[in-house]
Amino acid sequence: MPDSTGWYLAGPLIAFALCLLLGGVLRWALRRDTDARGDTVLHALDRELDEGLGLLGDQDFGLLTPAVTADDGGTAEEFRRLLQNAGIRATVASAPDGRRLILVFPEELSRARRLIAQ
Repeated sequence: MPDSTGWYLAGPLIAFALCLLLGGVLRWALRRDTDARGDTVLHALDRELDEGLGLLGDQDFGLLTPAVTADDGGTAEEFRRLLQNAGIRATVASAPDGRRLILVFPEELSRARRLIAQ
């Protein structure tokens, strides 16, 4: 005589069905919502994923601003160290064309450029 009648499968099956239902409702709702360009939210998300979420694209570095560019990593590191010794927070990022960008916060930009120009 079996110890169970099979009801132990009901819980996971109901949970799985509810997840499918919720996924379908969300997909339907997001498909109807459009942004300013007329793209649906799902198409906009797909486009961002295809573009790598815009990381380092179109010179977007978040809160940081490029202060100076360098052709090689050694020069960029020297600039960064010079700025750091002056108390300016700086970091180095690679541009799509291979150059190195020394990034600083906007409030320190003019001071950083004056220091590097000396």
